[in-house]
Amino acid sequence: MIQNEHTERLNEVLDLSWEIFKSQFINKRHEINKEAPFQHHFADIINKVGNLFCLTREDAFYTDLETKFPNLKFENKHKYIDITCEFYKKSKCAIELKFKKESQGAQDHGRIDIFQDLEAVELACKEVFNIGKLYVITDSKAYIKQSIKGVGTIFSTHNGYKTIPNVPYVSTSKGRDNISIMLQNEYNFNWEEIQGYYFLSITIRKKFL
Repeated sequence: MIQNEHTERLNEVLDLSWEIFKSQFINKRHEINKEAPFQHHFADIINKVGNLFCLTREDAFYTDLETKFPNLKFENKHKYIDITCEFYKKSKCAIELKFKKESQGAQDHGRIDIFQDLEAVELACKEVFNIGKLYVITDSKAYIKQSIKGVGTIFSTHNGYKTIPNVPYVSTSKGRDNISIMLQNEYNFNWEEIQGYYFLSITIRKKFL
């Protein structure tokens, strides 16, 4: 049976939606080569699955894109959550996405971006959302392999890495040297490799913040 408790049910919706999205991505159902179509098609899947998980006449499921979160600012800019979804008035989720191609380069900045999104979802969950998700897709092994020098030793994203709670991650990267990120919980970077692409899913829960 599907969970009756709405936060656990919402987590099931996201887990199933991610499995569907990865399968469609690998089989090239849609042309996805940057973050915008990733956001669009994933949100569409979440909305469809979420509505299938409405169990009673009182259940209603909604999905939105680019939700402004007024208390979140990064580099003096308002933060917009990539996707938000909810069982109306029951439980809601904040979702951040990253799509990083090897051809884009700038992996140091990409690592910092991933940590910023993780911090943003954590803060959003602490204030408003019941659960949060960070999803990353890349074909660059630089994110998966352990760095021996540079930014990658501070903002580590390699497979098996665990974030350190309540310790600041401070950027030394040129142009991003005023960034300091603090995470409250430990998160595992467990990447899944499928046909030359690497997929990451991290869950943030309000009850642990």
